[in-house]
Amino acid sequence: MPTLGRTAIVAGRSMGGLAAAAALASWFDNVLIIDRDAPDADGDSRTGVGQGHHVHNLQKGGELAIESLLPGTRGAMVAAGAVEFTQGLQTRFYDHGYWLPNRDVGYANLAASRWLLEAVVRDSLLRKSNVSLRGNLSLQDIQFSTPDRVSGIVVENEGGVSELLEADLIVDCTGRGSRVRSHLVEHGYEAVPEFAINMGISYTSAFFDAPLDALGGAAVLAVLPRPPHKRGAFVSLVEDGRWLVSLHTRFEKAVPESHDDMVRFAASIEVPEVEQFIRSAVLAGPVRSYRKPHATWRRFDKVERFPAGLLVLGDAITSFNPVYGQGMSVAWQQASALHQILAARASSGSGLEGLASEFFPAAMKFSREAWNASTLVDAAYDEVTGDTPPGAEQGLVFLGALRTLLADDPDLHRDYLGVAQMTSPAAALMTPERMARVMAAVASPPGQPGANP
Repeated sequence: MPTLGRTAIVAGRSMGGLAAAAALASWFDNVLIIDRDAPDADGDSRTGVGQGHHVHNLQKGGELAIESLLPGTRGAMVAAGAVEFTQGLQTRFYDHGYWLPNRDVGYANLAASRWLLEAVVRDSLLRKSNVSLRGNLSLQDIQFSTPDRVSGIVVENEGGVSELLEADLIVDCTGRGSRVRSHLVEHGYEAVPEFAINMGISYTSAFFDAPLDALGGAAVLAVLPRPPHKRGAFVSLVEDGRWLVSLHTRFEKAVPESHDDMVRFAASIEVPEVEQFIRSAVLAGPVRSYRKPHATWRRFDKVERFPAGLLVLGDAITSFNPVYGQGMSVAWQQASALHQILAARASSGSGLEGLASEFFPAAMKFSREAWNASTLVDAAYDEVTGDTPPGAEQGLVFLGALRTLLADDPDLHRDYLGVAQMTSPAAALMTPERMARVMAAVASPPGQPGANP
């Protein structure tokens, strides 16, 4: 298969950046990843991923996208210590007032720290002879060869020395802090429209030592609070037999700073299991907090003019409420779409011309599904402001009624989780037959939310 260019550069080595590099590796002679952290930085030394210490959910759709671009990576994650668990059966999921049924929905997920997931993917990618990583470099500007074509980037090292790196294609994966939109405006391009909501999320996490059966055989306990309750939690078994606990809330200034604080916080969560777990477990590391006040969706697909030689991927397009675990998986699905587009172009000999106008609409399909799902739930809180979806009130009533049907309908339960896991579109829940049943449930609501299974 012919290549599409000599050099591609990916700015940022987050999971989005690694995903982009995996998509490009088959179609360019050289793929260079640049990042502001040192090339060997990991764990605590990875300052560029401030949220890395918290629970990260690799949804099934994201896992499948990784495996399609880097075959064997799932097995490598398990070999490195990732915990495999049966979705629906080894999870306990309190979902906005309802305990989801405990049943096998037909697939397994992986539980691990963000650092394990990232390290395994990075090492797998860097084993490719044409992929390399340079650290201690920050993206400063975009270099244009003509008014309509990007030919490289200007980077700066930790000593303040600038350098021009030229490439046939640049992919910006510098996350929600990306400055590519302002760079484009400085070079005469129109402003990229942005949707944003103020969801006021903060979360606090720590590793704990506890027995492997501390959750009665479950590997994951998830609590998404029922509005107006704001406090929830994720308790996940991770590598080395340890547990990672992330507590989250909305629009609260104070966050837990110690084990005792986490116990007190958990005591106010709707289900007692979180407090019971933290109280009986042994703190095994520092307590860390992180705030993310806004979610953003930058509509690169809406601009009429975009320079050749430049793409944007991952959080630099859409940065989500982290509670729903969508970010990594959307980035990898976008990268999988990019790989397919490049494969078709290499096969047809059409090259890179017009690539942005083809890629951004494909990427937006994944952003749209995840954005609509997460912002719909966020809209249930009066404090949330911004670009919440139209018809949110009716959508929330629909979701609440749908949850009452899951216990008696395994197929619906599977598709409901499939939407959350990014393997099924939301349309799967809205067939005529299912809509009729949900409307009937709306007309005759149950007395109380479901009990703990």
